Amino acid sequence: ASPSVKVIKKQLRSSIRKTLRQMPVETLKKQSVQAAEKLFESKVYKEARALCVFLSMPTGEIDTSSIIERAFKDKKKCFVPRCISKTEMVMLEAKGLEDIQKFPLSNWKIPEPPVDEDRSNALECEHLDLIIVPGIAFDSKNQRCGQGAGYYDRFFSKLEAARKKLGLGMPYLLGIGLPCQIVQEVPTDEYDYVLDEIITGK
Repeated sequence: ASPSVKVIKKQLRSSIRKTLRQMPVETLKKQSVQAAEKLFESKVYKEARALCVFLSMPTGEIDTSSIIERAFKDKKKCFVPRCISKTEMVMLEAKGLEDIQKFPLSNWKIPEPPVDEDRSNALECEHLDLIIVPGIAFDSKNQRCGQGAGYYDRFFSKLEAARKKLGLGMPYLLGIGLPCQIVQEVPTDEYDYVLDEIITGK
């Protein structure tokens, strides 16, 4: 990224993180549920056979617990992130809420799936139709600013290559967040993937 894009992104992250930290827990929960309800009404969610969804940090981020509960209830196959280095992540299958409750916590205090031999990988799933993507900030052009480590953009790049070999296009990339995370413009460079849609609470 050009120095100016890096600097602007850093300032943007700092400002939105501060807003999220100061948000009352009740407001965050309420807006999280509103965003989840919009998601459940969408055609792309209803038709998704398998999806990737992130497990939320304990504070300062949209709460995805209602999405995960509903996806299992709707008999959808769910993949959740596991970081395998400071820049790379994999999406591994979560088999249910009880399975997730047993996951060890990462440094971010997020449950992460262990690398079991019988746990399938999203890169090999032909039925993966939807990826629910976190972010610090989003804009009206569906551009996203992440936490800064590049996990998702690298994952998308690997997924695109894996699916090309299977003769498949990319799943639907859906950013989800809170209204305070929508900004006028997210600065981007050539490595940043543009999403298909952004959903926020009211």
